[in-house]
Amino acid sequence: MSSSQRIVIIPPARLLAGLFALACLAGGGLLMIPAATHHGISFTDALFTATSATCVTGLMTLDVGKDFTLFGQLVILALIQVGGLGIMTFSTFFLVLLGQPLSMRDSSIMAEKFSHRRVMAAGDLLKKVMALTFTLEAAGAVALFIAWYPQMGAPQAAFYALFHSVSAFCNAGISLFPDSLALHATSPTVNAVVMILITAGSLGFLTIVELSTLSSPDEKGKKRRMSLNCKLVLTVTIVLTLAATLFIFAIERHGALAGMSLQEAVMASLFQAVTRTAGFTTVDIQQFSNASLFMYILLMLVGAAPGSVGGGVKVTTFGILIALAVARLASRDKVHMFGRTIPEEVVSRAYTVVFFSAQFVVVFTMLLFITEAAGQEKFLTILFEAVSAFGTVGLSLGATAALSEYGKILVTLLMLIGRLGPLAVTMAVGGKKSKAEFQYAEEGVMVG
Repeated sequence: MSSSQRIVIIPPARLLAGLFALACLAGGGLLMIPAATHHGISFTDALFTATSATCVTGLMTLDVGKDFTLFGQLVILALIQVGGLGIMTFSTFFLVLLGQPLSMRDSSIMAEKFSHRRVMAAGDLLKKVMALTFTLEAAGAVALFIAWYPQMGAPQAAFYALFHSVSAFCNAGISLFPDSLALHATSPTVNAVVMILITAGSLGFLTIVELSTLSSPDEKGKKRRMSLNCKLVLTVTIVLTLAATLFIFAIERHGALAGMSLQEAVMASLFQAVTRTAGFTTVDIQQFSNASLFMYILLMLVGAAPGSVGGGVKVTTFGILIALAVARLASRDKVHMFGRTIPEEVVSRAYTVVFFSAQFVVVFTMLLFITEAAGQEKFLTILFEAVSAFGTVGLSLGATAALSEYGKILVTLLMLIGRLGPLAVTMAVGGKKSKAEFQYAEEGVMVG
């Protein structure tokens, strides 16, 4: 084969990074069209908004409900949907929809994206993912429409319901209301619908598909067994949500939640615990104590489940590290969970993810300290902003709108890194893996 005919194979990580970057640039270009805003915006703000929507983060330098026209809001909604499900998911799904067979490479990429064990079932998995996604979003939109129709009227209620349903399921946390969902803090319907959508999106597509098929027998007619991945995702998610709810209620009952009844305070505490991966708020978190805000930083770093729309190091990574610590304290070499042994490769990957995540957060936080010239009183605010961007959460203590041009660029990059994942970014910018591996003599080093 001649050099002109040689096929260039782009590594999946680099391809995914390129596709997300192109989507952000294209979205930014659309938002700069005069018809997208009421008064026009800068390229930096347009790119920031498009990246926040595509990476389903939710941090905003502008008011989506006031500064953008209906066209601009539709562009943002489309970016949320495409970014939430993933560009590769959409492109591969349309191939399946048109009857085109998936190549081994496409199947492998999709299987890795959803942590799927059966590579050849990637096409069927995609169909289930898309069907389940649109079903949940439609159901959420109908429920929100019923709740908002008496206040807004049919046209506005329909659009607001659709926008917030998609934003909630994709864990974007972008709202058309000026104060997120604070106006609906006492509405059980709105709270319940949004929490269900956020939780469904944060569990991961594979987890939802697996749960939906547990009641039916497998190909051999036997009862399906819940996978270790599903057990771990559900366990860690439930524990973190309950722990965060109790913590927020205990710390903020006589603080930020003081003006609420007992029922409203419990509901607000639960909502703020669930929204750790999304960014919607029903109370002003700027009124939270430092203890609650620091807890939020830790929760945002943990993030959602792998293969989901959320960011962070992922709940499975956190669970594996906890199990690793327990194993070491018990003087065990192997890490055990739910009657299974975790492979050393998976354990190694877990603390590698945490290491690179910490490096990205530390470096970008330091750069933001420099660009924003923040004093000591802004330390927590800037750190909170950086972690929120990396975890693609969208919660903010008010620093987003006040960011400098350089600060906006840094946060834009951090949102993109958080959506792609630290390992994917590292592989995308890194060189080829060395073919030769050397085994050197071992020698101990003092640690701790």
